[in-house]
This record gives sequence, C-alpha cells and structure tokens, in this order.
Amino acid sequence: MRALAAAALVPLSALAIAACGDGNGSATAPAPHRQTASGSVAVSVANSRLGRILVGANGRTLYLFTKDSGTKSACSGACAAAWPPLRANGKPAVGSGASAALVGTSGAQVTYNGHPLYFFVKDKKAKDTNGEGLTAFGGTWFAVSAAGNRVSPPASPAPTPTPTPRATPTPTPRATPTPTPRATPTPTPSNPIPQNNGGDGDADNNGGPDDGDGGV
Repeated sequence: MRALAAAALVPLSALAIAACGDGNGSATAPAPHRQTASGSVAVSVANSRLGRILVGANGRTLYLFTKDSGTKSACSGACAAAWPPLRANGKPAVGSGASAALVGTSGAQVTYNGHPLYFFVKDKKAKDTNGEGLTAFGGTWFAVSAAGNRVSPPASPAPTPTPTPRATPTPTPRATPTPTPRATPTPTPSNPIPQNNGGDGDADNNGGPDDGDGGV
C-alpha cells in the first residue's frame, strides 16, 4: 500500500519540477502563440468597412506590411508579437472570394499575391480593421483586397463649406432737394407827393403838394 502511494507521488513531483523551472530558479517561458491554419480555410474574402478584404479562418482581418521585400518578411520579434504571421501546416486552404492562384507560402507563412500575411493583436473580433493604415516597425500596414493589393483607408469627408452670407446693400438715401426760397419782391416805397397835378400845380414839384412858394 505504501509502495503504491509513493509511486503516485512521483509523476506529481515531476510535474512540479517542470513547472517551477530548470533547477536554477529560472521559469520556463511558454511557447509563443502563433496563428495557424491547418485543415481549415486559411484565406477568404469578407465584407468590411473598407470593402471586400482578406480574412483568416477566424474571420479576422489579414494585413500586408510595406517593409516586406517580395515574399520575405521583415517582421520578427516584437513586431511579430504585435502582428502575428498567418502560418499554415502544408498547403493553405482557400475560401470564398479568394484566388487560389494568388495563395502561396514563404516558409510556413501564408502569402497572397506575393505579400506575407499578418493579423493584428488589437483586432478583437471578426472584420475589425484597427491596424489599417498604421505605421509601425519601419513600415505601414494595410488590409488586402481580393485582388491582392493594399486597401487604402477611406478618405475623410470634406467639410461642408459654410456659405458666406450675401451682404445686404445699404440703400443710399435719396437727397431731399432743398427748396429754393422764392425771392420776396422789395416793395417800392410810395411817393408821398400827390401826383396827377396835385398840390399847387407848379413846375417845380409837378403836381406835388403845395411847397409854399406861392405857385411860382
């Protein structure tokens, strides 16, 4: 009975040692997660806000990297942690909308129209395109069209110009003509000397009042 109990403890202790490290106190890091496609659709086409783009078996957006040279990837280390490459065990399967003639591999990484394909860690669900147009690790990342070309991000709509209000012309006031005052005729002073042979009738006043000269 004791022998059986001791035998049962052996594999448990072995697992504990493996989990704790290599005996030098250092923990063994888990193998990095890789996006792979085996026995399932590796590349297909789906509709998104960018139009029809390539997606992986999980429906997540696939990207190309402008720094890559042909089918040779320029993304490794920290870059590959942020942009995991699409890998396939054997010949990649092709789904609806994708062209089998454009699908290939470079090592274990799947390529399309000569571009190595990648996922983006910040795409959390199918058809997210959070990596579109980002510049990182020395190049720019773009979603891939069904024809194998990069998809440009949608252009921002141009702002609607605010119409300039038309200036309302200020009416010019019509000049009110100043009336020309009518000239008041100067009255002719009346002659106090009676006329028409009035007065004493002599020649020196021609009919004026009597000037007291006795008619001379």
